[in-house]
Amino acid sequence: MRLQTGPDYRQRLPLDVCGRMLAYIPPLVAGSLRMAIEGASAARGRPPAWFQRASDIRFTGYDKHGDDTLIALEIPKIGDAAEELYRQIGLWETRPNPDDTGFEMLRHVVDEVAAENDESSFYDRQLLNRFAKMRTVFGSGIRAIQFADAGNPTAVNQRLAETAARLGTITPPTRQVRVAGVLDMIRHSTRSFSIRIESGEEISGVMESTESVGSLVGYFGKPVVVLGRAVYRPSGRLLRIDAMGLQDGTGAASVFSKVPPAQTVRPPAVSRMKLSEAGKRGVPAFFDTWPGDETDAEFEALVREVRCGIGSGR
Repeated sequence: MRLQTGPDYRQRLPLDVCGRMLAYIPPLVAGSLRMAIEGASAARGRPPAWFQRASDIRFTGYDKHGDDTLIALEIPKIGDAAEELYRQIGLWETRPNPDDTGFEMLRHVVDEVAAENDESSFYDRQLLNRFAKMRTVFGSGIRAIQFADAGNPTAVNQRLAETAARLGTITPPTRQVRVAGVLDMIRHSTRSFSIRIESGEEISGVMESTESVGSLVGYFGKPVVVLGRAVYRPSGRLLRIDAMGLQDGTGAASVFSKVPPAQTVRPPAVSRMKLSEAGKRGVPAFFDTWPGDETDAEFEALVREVRCGIGSGR
């Protein structure tokens, strides 16, 4: 890792400056790794063993080159750290080369942000926010960071941090959704799945925990309704669904079998069916309502019911 520093800082970085800068690196590498492999830069619960191994960064020394400070870091190859993932086929389109490391994943993200690619699948809003927070690091002491000494890698600097902040600002907020489709893929080790909607388009999703993925097996190849939050790219296109629950989708209205559009302002209230009406409960109570129009309390009640149904084997 090359630090572009002033002449007074060669191999003599002030501890407070060095500490603040280095504190940002592990979360950026970790988020880039998870984004490339799982499709989301963060997750609830205990990190899987492969992730802990693949994000294990060790300091091995430092040197200087002109006015710059070179920091030597050691990190495992992804294929060695996550060998069990590469025994499986068809993980994600962005599956890393097994000879790459978390730093190569981070460099991909840096390049995408620098290019202001608002359609990128290499980052989400959370990862952009991590880059944006680095604005406080750069100044007269540290002007830029490069995550490789060879070639001409894109620099992480004040401008890139501001670009990340701008992309994060224009990214539509997540919204609660229900999407109907056929469960087309399940990947237990990465909490991931995909559904095929009415148009034939594939929508990627991530379950909130590895344990919850087991509940999907009985639905494989069948109609389902996914309940969760839609996550968007800066362009406004759907990136993924962070799923909180899933239920049998037989009989779901076709209005649910569409890509949920980004929504920046909550729509005006319209007449809708309540959970208590017509004696219906769960997903059937919502089949005749517009997706996302229920209140947060109603949606959370539905998710709780779906989770209870999964837990009791219903």
